[in-house]
Amino acid sequence: MTHPLAAARALPTAGDPYFFLSYARVPATEEERGRGHPDQDLVDFHRELCRHIMQLTDHDGTEPPGFLDRQMGIGADWERNLKHALATCQVFVPVYTKRYFSREWCGKEWDAFARRQARQHETRPYTVNAIVPVLWLSPAHLDLPPVAEAVQYLHPDLGPSYLTMGLYGLREAGYAIQYRRVVWGIAQTIVKVAQQARLDPCDTGLFDHLRNVFEEGP
Repeated sequence: MTHPLAAARALPTAGDPYFFLSYARVPATEEERGRGHPDQDLVDFHRELCRHIMQLTDHDGTEPPGFLDRQMGIGADWERNLKHALATCQVFVPVYTKRYFSREWCGKEWDAFARRQARQHETRPYTVNAIVPVLWLSPAHLDLPPVAEAVQYLHPDLGPSYLTMGLYGLREAGYAIQYRRVVWGIAQTIVKVAQQARLDPCDTGLFDHLRNVFEEGP
């Protein structure tokens, strides 16, 4: 089934997200409970990305230009909302951490977006890859599955310190200027890829029986 907006759609409209931030939650230790959340650094990163994209585009801001599942309220249909965002976003932004590749649902989110891209390639085979990974940690701390190794994640234009430390490493080591530069660069990349890929939305029925693609071989 084709999304009713597919024929007319070019870029995100109204509440559709420019990007979907896919990440693995960090569980709070007993000491941390009640003192904020260990994912606050990632929430801050998401907020900064959204701020940049609002400057770089004409998104109306009715909803944030980037989807983050922490925004869903109590009682929200979690899986339905996730699938809707995956069916309408323009760019998939996986946050590479050790934990990310061990989480089943993260592998299913990747599978959903890959299915959507594959559907578009049936009619527009030269559509660019709309997966833009973020190195949260240095690649030395990561064990990438084949599906992730196949996607370009080493962006030299983001600087050597990002490639050796990751975004979280830059922030924690006090490299504030480099951190801000990288976040700005990632935001520009998201917008550029969205403009080039112009992914059509799809029906969420395409996401039935998702697989954890991180467990699959090459």
